[in-house]
Amino acid sequence: MSRLLIISLDAVSSDEFDHLCTYPNTKAFVKDASMNLSVQSVFLSNTYPVHASISTGKMPREHGLTSNTEAFPHHLAKWKIKESDIKGKTIWQAAARAGLSVATVFWPSTGGSKHIRYNIPEIPFMRNTNLPLAYLKEGHSALVLRMMIRHSRHLAKVVKALQPGLDSFITACAADLLEHKKPDLTMVHLTAYDTLRHKYGGDKQKLKAAYRSLDRSLGILRKAAGEDVTILILSDHGQFDVHTAISPNEWLRERGLLHKKGREWKKGASGCFFECCAGSAFFHSGSLRLNQVAEIKELVEQSEGFARFLTPEERTLAGKQNTAFGFAAKKGYMYGAEKKGDCSNHGYPLDYPGYEVFYGVKGEGFLPEEKRCGGSLLDIAPLAAKILKIDW
Repeated sequence: MSRLLIISLDAVSSDEFDHLCTYPNTKAFVKDASMNLSVQSVFLSNTYPVHASISTGKMPREHGLTSNTEAFPHHLAKWKIKESDIKGKTIWQAAARAGLSVATVFWPSTGGSKHIRYNIPEIPFMRNTNLPLAYLKEGHSALVLRMMIRHSRHLAKVVKALQPGLDSFITACAADLLEHKKPDLTMVHLTAYDTLRHKYGGDKQKLKAAYRSLDRSLGILRKAAGEDVTILILSDHGQFDVHTAISPNEWLRERGLLHKKGREWKKGASGCFFECCAGSAFFHSGSLRLNQVAEIKELVEQSEGFARFLTPEERTLAGKQNTAFGFAAKKGYMYGAEKKGDCSNHGYPLDYPGYEVFYGVKGEGFLPEEKRCGGSLLDIAPLAAKILKIDW
């Protein structure tokens, strides 16, 4: 049996990884690893659906986690933080059932897990949320408390989910577990690049803190793991710069089909709404008549920033087959005006150039400096099971 460490570098596309490789720890890792570049992500290409696919080897329609949050209203929505939000077997469940010990640090959708021995789940920052209390509630409370005390120098950043300070806490906790608990499977999610890319766009000067943080974390985790642990690094999706945010639900409000008081959206009698997922959106038609749906579809097609309608296959694979239609934004545009402060975002279809991701493995049986192109993030769970020598 081999021990395995999986590190997710959120939002680092295959192209951005090339730049990260100019930093020392990443450069050293690649020299010792077998790399797969230009890897296909999963649609819907947002963090929680993709990580659920990474963890299960299944598409969103199969594992059931089809968006980061509840569909409506987005800005008040509940994030899909719980293990129970994923249908089907995850790699950490398979490992636990095989008698292996599992540690997860900020891995999406692990809240409330009974299969993870050492669990510090990811809790996204939202207004009026006490993050430390949420970590205690959803994770292994004694472990979370111990880590907060032991690594208290990072807590000021953790409380407000400020990056790259939050990743420093994540890395410190994961390194602590690797050194002292030696789990058979450790899964770590680093979000500094995603957070700062949202804030600054693709400006590499402003993203230096993110690159340095990821590179530093990789060096610390590699050292903590030691030479006997296989290390698998990956990304979930890319990001594109955004100059315009559009709220399709405003179109419905103008027609009396939706209502809004302050920031709070309310459905109208028909129950229709747009589910906005940044690079794409989906129309839930409720009880609207077919001619009304056709009118709204024509309105969408003529709107600013519209790229194309999603195919029935794309909607089905994304688990959105019950929506009336879906559509994608052009590069530079996104759907969801509650995020208009973003300078960059994701959620686009997979055929957009420059949107591919990567994964790489350093360990016994993987040839150093080998580079391939292609593959899918759906390969990760079976690959992890093979490394751990467990049934999948």
